[in-house]
Amino acid sequence: MVDFAWNGIGLAAPLGWEPSAIERDGLLLADGAGPVCELKWNRVQGSFSFDKHLKRLTKGNRSADVRAVGPDEVPSDWAGAVDRLAESGLRARSFLWRAGENRGLGAALHHPGTGLACLIQFFIRSAADEAPAARVMATLRDHTAGKTLPWAMFGLAARVPADFALDTFSFRPGHYRMTFWRSASGGRSGRVPVGKGPGVRLDFERFAPASVLLKGTTLEAWCRDRLAHAPPTALPVEGGPGLVSWCGEARTSLLRRALRRVVRTRGRAWTTDAGNAVLAVTATGTAPLAESAFNDICGSFILVPEEAA
Repeated sequence: MVDFAWNGIGLAAPLGWEPSAIERDGLLLADGAGPVCELKWNRVQGSFSFDKHLKRLTKGNRSADVRAVGPDEVPSDWAGAVDRLAESGLRARSFLWRAGENRGLGAALHHPGTGLACLIQFFIRSAADEAPAARVMATLRDHTAGKTLPWAMFGLAARVPADFALDTFSFRPGHYRMTFWRSASGGRSGRVPVGKGPGVRLDFERFAPASVLLKGTTLEAWCRDRLAHAPPTALPVEGGPGLVSWCGEARTSLLRRALRRVVRTRGRAWTTDAGNAVLAVTATGTAPLAESAFNDICGSFILVPEEAA
């Protein structure tokens, strides 16, 4: 099984299931034959209606026949998965859908403690797909109640403090980048738009292959040239061939100091023993990130071994 964690949601999927579409609050997993699992989620305040969330599923596909069902109308493995989700605090309402020759099995989920509202559905091609779908759904977890949030995608894994919000992301051949934002005043509260105003931006970057990228240059010189938030030219960088770090002011002036708008930066980049990659973490903004927190974040950022991916 492969662990996926994305913007507060986590689950484990069989080998061969890969993300084919990623949204801020959505994932579509597929195998060689096509889509196998789709998730969409958000946070709701106050009361929650399973019926309204099921209607959202049919809004974009009027040709689908969606029907809420009870425990006696779903496979026993699926009913058992619903029970295990209940143990983790997730309430569920199962549903079946059919569109022409295609059919699916899914559930609307709600966590009263965190406000999570999630729709998960599986594309069932034959009866043999029902048991794997149930096993995957049983692993679904809401991670937003913890002090840190895990993320795991495309062979990378890390943890970020829970008061950071996902900002932007890009997964391109040779370069993966994830950006999180914490406002100086609101954290993940939503009072300040993500990425706007005073705060700190946390970047995770992975580059490969390191042997090619670093050929004829040093890790320090390469970081100054290639990182999204590279260390300023005047800022000294410490370290050696396989690990460099820096900390200091990125933008400052008398006016910035008077307005408390000095931009500070902290960063670390290193080559991996396996995987032939360069990993980098940078924290940049007017609200500095504590050194201990930054060290914990860097320590959590890893390449997942292939046998576990």
